[in-house]
Amino acid sequence: MFEFDDITREKEAPVGSEQLRAAFPVFMQKDFESSVNNAAYKVGVDKNYPADLRKMISAAVLTYQLNNKSIDYVLRTYLKDKDYEEKPAERLDRAYQRACIAQASLFQNVLKQYPELIQREPRVGEWIGDLTLMRISYSLQRAFGEANRGALFESAAIARMILEQLAWTVAVRDSDDPLKVQKLPATKSIGLLSAKSPVAGRLYGWMSDHAHWDYEAHYKVITSKNGFSGAWFFNHQFKAIAYAMLIALTVILTQVAHYILQEYRELQETSEFKLWNDQSGGFDGVAMIEKIYDLDKDSLDILTILNIVKVAANHG
Repeated sequence: MFEFDDITREKEAPVGSEQLRAAFPVFMQKDFESSVNNAAYKVGVDKNYPADLRKMISAAVLTYQLNNKSIDYVLRTYLKDKDYEEKPAERLDRAYQRACIAQASLFQNVLKQYPELIQREPRVGEWIGDLTLMRISYSLQRAFGEANRGALFESAAIARMILEQLAWTVAVRDSDDPLKVQKLPATKSIGLLSAKSPVAGRLYGWMSDHAHWDYEAHYKVITSKNGFSGAWFFNHQFKAIAYAMLIALTVILTQVAHYILQEYRELQETSEFKLWNDQSGGFDGVAMIEKIYDLDKDSLDILTILNIVKVAANHG
């Protein structure tokens, strides 16, 4: 098999020449919510960072911009009466993103355990499928990164890719034929996945409309003001729709995980499997999307995604 930790560790992989790495450095994976102030040099923070920390960072940025030498002087002079909210209430988006990514991460943690427990060599389909699944939580983070910016179409493109990868993993998992694994396209695997996860086929169609710029999807970017036409790049409703989509995708991920893990009875006594089982049992995608829809009952897209997941839940 292989060492999962060696390929999932969060560090820059030593690939490419020194010149290439210097010219194209890999950025941080973390996306920050806002800048600490309106200074020329943007420094990002999350709004749930300690208030004193955000205030001190802001003072440091302003000190540099003012060509001053004393952060304390700037803090006392310019930010003395500036209040930073301390410990804001938990937002729905943070809670939902954390819950979805936890589903993927816990699933990956369980997958790391089975190769040492089974009394055989993993099949080719298992091996390459595991490599694919090891990337899912990272891809899901990137999809949420676009969703958090209100970029619906960009988030949908990543989500559609994830769904194809899940479908392909299910399709090749039982195969020990390298040629069959090599020749099976991910796009042709959706039908097989749909038989195991009723959400998959309908959600894939919705995602494809957005990824392929179908009229019924792209007309929603059109807007107008004062007699002029324009196109939305991002907005709050796009973010809400993207979140509903990613929650529905996580429902499919959970169903795929249950399907895959049921083969490995040896896993059931491991602490990783028990943690996954507890977490997945508490993941209620329908309730989560319903709560989003309650905030925006004008969104036909959120209602469509909600109905896709509801129908699957009723027939699951």
